[in-house]
Amino acid sequence: MNHISLEHYLKVIPKSKTGLQKDGAAKVETGIKFHAIYKLFQKNKIEGGRNRNKVFLDLQYYCELGHFFKKQHENEQPQFYQTNTDDYDYFEEELKPLLAKKFKSITDNWKTLDKEKLFLKTRKKDELPKPSKELEKWIKEFDSIVVITQNLMWNRETTSSNKLILTYSTIIKDTIKQINKFAKLVHSTSKANEEYVEAVFIRMPFPITF
Repeated sequence: MNHISLEHYLKVIPKSKTGLQKDGAAKVETGIKFHAIYKLFQKNKIEGGRNRNKVFLDLQYYCELGHFFKKQHENEQPQFYQTNTDDYDYFEEELKPLLAKKFKSITDNWKTLDKEKLFLKTRKKDELPKPSKELEKWIKEFDSIVVITQNLMWNRETTSSNKLILTYSTIIKDTIKQINKFAKLVHSTSKANEEYVEAVFIRMPFPITF
């Protein structure tokens, strides 16, 4: 699926204003309502921007991948803003629970797979077995985790905050450890299909050990 470019959302959605007000009141967060984003996309003739559902789904997608967007309300007109990682630890508060939820889904779905039918036999002798549709769907669940982890790696290299560098490094290390755990799990299901499993996981931009 082709997504609307992230840069369009970055230009439209304002950064949040966090911290104390002059009178010492609570933290203030400003954003923009989804309908306003949609109208701007139409006005600027953004490719794909005429489809309201696509604009909303793509925005939800970017929120989920941790691109510094946060949804403020759950009503029909949710308000979005860019989080400011310098003011509070967004990754600690929001991203760790998201990754835990994704890994739980992967764990639960692994239990439902028929381990005897993870691979389809091919007629050609030298051809590797093909993954079943169920296995392909399961492996695709790692995509967003990979994207989030790559974003964390990039932010770790570009921030000067020692606290955030430590936070990013811990999450990255834990995430890669989890991915390796699942790679070993699939690898152990069938001696005959070890080559295929290695070929799948070796595409991930992290060190994988079996």
